[in-house]
Amino acid sequence: MKRTLFILAAILFAINLNSKAENFSSVFDGDTIYYRITSPVYPYTVAVTYRGDGCTSYFGDVSIPDSVLYNGNYYKVTSIGNYAYANSNPLTSVIIPNSVTSIGEGAFGACVRLISVTLPNSVTSIGGSAFFGCSRLTSITIPNTVTSIGRDAFDNTPYYNNIPNGLVYINNVLYEYKGSITDSTTINIQEGTISISESAFFNCTGLKSVTFPSSLVSIGAWAFSGCYRINSITIPNSVTYIGDRAFSNCTGLLSITIPSSVTTIGGSAFENTAWYDIKTDGLVYINNVLYKYKGIMPANTSINVLSGTVSIAGDAFDGCRNLTSISIPNSVKSIGEWAFLYCNGLTTLTIPNSVTSIGVNAFYDCSGLTSITLPNNINSIEGGTFYNCSGLTSITLPNYVYTIEGRAFYNCNGLTSITLPKYVTYIGFETFAYCNSLNSISSESINPPNIESSTSFSIVNKTIPLYVPCVSLSSYNNARYWSDFTNQIGIKTLHNIDTTICQGSIYTDYGANLNSAGVYTLISGCDSVILILNVNPIPAVPQSLNIYNIAINNIEIGWRGNAESYDVYRDDSLIANVSLTNYMDNFSMIEGETYCYKVKAKNGNCESEFSDSICYTNIGLENIENTNIQTKLYPNPTNNKTTLEIEGLTSEADVLVYDMVGRLIQTHKVNRSTKHLELDMRGNEKGVYFVRIVKNRIKHTKKLIVQ
Repeated sequence: MKRTLFILAAILFAINLNSKAENFSSVFDGDTIYYRITSPVYPYTVAVTYRGDGCTSYFGDVSIPDSVLYNGNYYKVTSIGNYAYANSNPLTSVIIPNSVTSIGEGAFGACVRLISVTLPNSVTSIGGSAFFGCSRLTSITIPNTVTSIGRDAFDNTPYYNNIPNGLVYINNVLYEYKGSITDSTTINIQEGTISISESAFFNCTGLKSVTFPSSLVSIGAWAFSGCYRINSITIPNSVTYIGDRAFSNCTGLLSITIPSSVTTIGGSAFENTAWYDIKTDGLVYINNVLYKYKGIMPANTSINVLSGTVSIAGDAFDGCRNLTSISIPNSVKSIGEWAFLYCNGLTTLTIPNSVTSIGVNAFYDCSGLTSITLPNNINSIEGGTFYNCSGLTSITLPNYVYTIEGRAFYNCNGLTSITLPKYVTYIGFETFAYCNSLNSISSESINPPNIESSTSFSIVNKTIPLYVPCVSLSSYNNARYWSDFTNQIGIKTLHNIDTTICQGSIYTDYGANLNSAGVYTLISGCDSVILILNVNPIPAVPQSLNIYNIAINNIEIGWRGNAESYDVYRDDSLIANVSLTNYMDNFSMIEGETYCYKVKAKNGNCESEFSDSICYTNIGLENIENTNIQTKLYPNPTNNKTTLEIEGLTSEADVLVYDMVGRLIQTHKVNRSTKHLELDMRGNEKGVYFVRIVKNRIKHTKKLIVQ
């Protein structure tokens, strides 16, 4: 009875906790329904919720639409939110659309007039106490899609109370043992059950043995806690998860078989069991998870954790005050919550880079700890991680830490300075409270991290230097709680840049105007730059482009050059980059087509002008004509006339002369016998001109300078 009253009170409290639960409301089938936006960007989604003032929101028969229009966007209804209909006594029925995937915690709690509910096939999870106290609920249809049902989801309902004594299964989820367990009860859990819910057999003191099905995947927290008559447990190979305190206080448990499939074991999962208590060999490993140190630890104990261990479970070294040093291998990936609670004999600790997570309060009250090396893969410092580590004098936070949760460094009064990496976005309540020895703080973030509360730096002297990026001084001066620090100092950020330009180019960043290799110091605003400038020579234009071998759909070209690589073009399209001075081109030729090649030399990003073109025409399956055009212009430069010398022309072509802006100024016809063509450039302005030979796909261009 007390438990029932407590849950009902909790539901009412939760409803009133948030004064603005809904973002908007909309009328559907005559009922006003309240919504909370769960995704403000496409695809837009909402959850049904309750009216923000906590008053009863829903009456009679209510239908929920699968989508709702708001501010010009259609929002899909994907969930019934926590406590959405809780305590809606007038509610008699509800129609839930096929778009809903989850029923939240306490969603229909204490809906005493609700008689029946049909959940659509889209629903996959039902939250704890979802239908708790629905005293007239005699029927509920739960689809096979449901894979998760929270604790007390159907407690105090006729639906639950009318189930015959035995186990309660809902879509192969063992919800909770229903009915009395007499002394020496033996249970065979139904094959197909995939999970045993939290507290399912909690304090079933008459339960003597249990057989698990091969379908079982997880055993919830407290599932068998207090079942002290069980003396042997065999967990099948299908199980991957054992929750917190799942078998705690099973004092008669002498034998446990745990398969290698188990990857997660919750804190204190086997606490106070005979199996655990009779072990005398120190560390308890379960599938290379360090579960807990077992036995009396002598003074000045040093421990080398077994190589291959993948995690250190919660509470593993709780209260081991005599532990002075510990070596953690590179195989460890996680450290559980409260893992080193009260280990005040530890002075230094190195955590390997393999570790990606450290649980809350992991080093709580390790007051002897003076230094610790954190791995680079940590991106969050959890709440209370270094709570009351008063001996800690310095710590380097990993570069990619994003959040520092509440009380992470509470009362670390030995810390003299702290540097917040540039990606930190959030600092929780009392995070650095009572760190009263801090004499400087550095924040590398351009945007001031969000400080949750005025207590985040409680008792820290607000006149100590606060070093911030100088471009952000104004932002920090105006940011909530950062503005409490009165001695803010802008710091310049030193950058090292190693870059390369091509000969003849100019480096212009940071106000520079440089074209020579060297090391330079540049200053632009708040940035200081050490510039290492390299200058690459522009490679010579490839020479003597020629065709060596021609076959159907295959041609080899070659050239002379001395560059790092070469770009090969066919008909103005880049087809390859090669390091050698030849290239074999394989492609489907078209009879009668002319194909032209040209090459450009490259040293890094520096490139030459194009070589002369070389062309050939496919004039039949057995007859491929090599059109190897070679040209010269002389004199070049000229102030009068110039001669175009042509070799390799196989048919009539046009010679076109363009000025530097692309205007056609001369046109000439030449045939295959033409060897020389005189171009009269008198009367033209000084500058650069382009002489182009054009025939079908032939495009051969020379540059002419008029002085």
